Amino acid sequence: MASVGSSTSSNSLSNLSAKTGIGGLASGMDIDELVEQMTATSRQKILKQQQNLQKLEWKQTTYRSVTTALNEFQGKYLDVLSSTNLRSASFFNIVKATSSSDAISVTSTSSAVAGKIKIDSVTQLATNQKITMADDKKATKSLTSANTVTDFIGGLKAGDSIRLNLDGKVRAITFDSSFIAGVTADPSSFEDRLQNLIDNAYGITGESDKVISADVDSSGYLTFAASGSKLTLNSIGEESTTLTDLGFTNGQTNVLSMSSTLADLNLSTGLNGSSQYQFNINGINFKFDSSDKLSTVINRINGSDAGVTLSYSTLTDQFTLTAKETGAGNNIYVRDTGGNLMSSFGLTSASGAVSTAGVNAILSVNGQTITRSSNTFEVDGAKVTLNSIPEDEVTITMKDDATSLKDTIKSFVEDYNAMIELANGLVKEEVNRDYQPLSDEQKADMTETQIKAWEDKAKSGILRGDSLLKSISSKLHSVVTGLSVNGFSLYSMGITSAGYTENGKLQVDETKLQKALETKGSEIRELFTSENGIGTSLNEIIIGATKTSGVKGTRGSLVEVAGVKDTLSDTESSIFDQMKKTNKSIKTLKTRLTAEESRLWRKFSAMENAINSLNSQNSMISQFFSSGS
Repeated sequence: MASVGSSTSSNSLSNLSAKTGIGGLASGMDIDELVEQMTATSRQKILKQQQNLQKLEWKQTTYRSVTTALNEFQGKYLDVLSSTNLRSASFFNIVKATSSSDAISVTSTSSAVAGKIKIDSVTQLATNQKITMADDKKATKSLTSANTVTDFIGGLKAGDSIRLNLDGKVRAITFDSSFIAGVTADPSSFEDRLQNLIDNAYGITGESDKVISADVDSSGYLTFAASGSKLTLNSIGEESTTLTDLGFTNGQTNVLSMSSTLADLNLSTGLNGSSQYQFNINGINFKFDSSDKLSTVINRINGSDAGVTLSYSTLTDQFTLTAKETGAGNNIYVRDTGGNLMSSFGLTSASGAVSTAGVNAILSVNGQTITRSSNTFEVDGAKVTLNSIPEDEVTITMKDDATSLKDTIKSFVEDYNAMIELANGLVKEEVNRDYQPLSDEQKADMTETQIKAWEDKAKSGILRGDSLLKSISSKLHSVVTGLSVNGFSLYSMGITSAGYTENGKLQVDETKLQKALETKGSEIRELFTSENGIGTSLNEIIIGATKTSGVKGTRGSLVEVAGVKDTLSDTESSIFDQMKKTNKSIKTLKTRLTAEESRLWRKFSAMENAINSLNSQNSMISQFFSSGS
């Protein structure tokens, strides 16, 4: 048997055999059997209580199944988070909006009405204000050598190599004896010879295909460049000094890494070495340590109330601040208040940042020019989104379409019928009085199939005539069959009672429902969504039965009786109290049975001792007379 709540254990429905010893050797009587017969009444009392306990557990489970059904119905049709919430006015918007062009998308709102809207033209789309680095600036320090080519050539040996990693494509650049001889004889040829090595390594055959450029300036310093790509320089082997001799560091790259700390960022405008950096964006203050990662800075800014998005592009190697709101106006204000982080990012006016103002959307609707700060706005009940500028005029058509609403209402009726059928079915279920919960000994002689069939009959009618379920079903039925708003009811839209024999279920006349959806949209919406409508009324009834919040005595009626698993009510219900009391009674009866068995065994043991004594005396007398003769 299942456990009772979470703290009271149940008992097996056993026959509680009193066979606790071996007796009757002197008397020849089956004392085990005698004790069992003489304690049969006590054991029957225990078995009766165990059966009552099992019935209480079945009741608890059955009540909880009704609670679950009510909660599932509420969650699907009455919860504010449900996509089929019949208490929401927007759900009953049966107007479908379509656009004649992909350049403009449209959806209907709860205030939409059938008709057409013509967008004559769109002059411009709303844009976001942006602040970015100046075109001639990059965020990352260029890959320029610290040593001159002349210094490098002097120490170059045949076989020296460096590794280039271009967007994950790794190639080794090896300086052979021919290369060394050439640049030694003519140092000015270093740039062309190195470029040839790089082009050959990456399979470049023409100037236009070049992916990495190697340039030597007039002072003899080497610069690697890879426009729009990430280029990383690496040494080959732990002992190789070729890359450092050339004047670069191992792992040096031309773009920033999100995982780098602020202290390690190789910014073209270096940080001033502060341990902390502070700045203000649109009135929101920020503070970061030099040990914070670049990704931390970006994520914190973007998740703040500053109303901007900070981004870094490895393609352009530039930072950009973009206002989250579109439209004209100065929507971004940035300044460093401690350190120079924003200036190093090139996003302050002092660092030469370029600000591109946002603009409003301008369009003509039904012959009238309108301006909007966003590309998404409402016009006569239609939610319009400008995706691009259309070449021709666009027609938005608003048309009644009750198809999806009809399917949901039919589903509502089906699920209501299943819920009410469960409750009313339990109330009317037949009781099989000849089938009681099985004891362990009875189960031992039966198959699993037989046990299930027996227990199904034993459980039948466990809540027959239950007043609580009757009350809940009656309230639900009264709402769906009797409630009306301004004279309009479910009956008005073809939903009626299926009759007494159908256990309170509803039936749908699809022709009447379709007509009502097409002609009575506002009345249907009011019926379900008004303060005294069907949605609110059903929700209140279900909450009144299934609420688990609050202290004992203030919860739902079903919860007060049977509780709900994994809530405080699991062990705070009337059935749990009854189960606890029954378990206590079983424990007391078992203690009494043990005492009764012990008392009987003491009496039978005394009788056996007396018989043994008499038998011994008889044996002695028989031996005496036998010896005298």
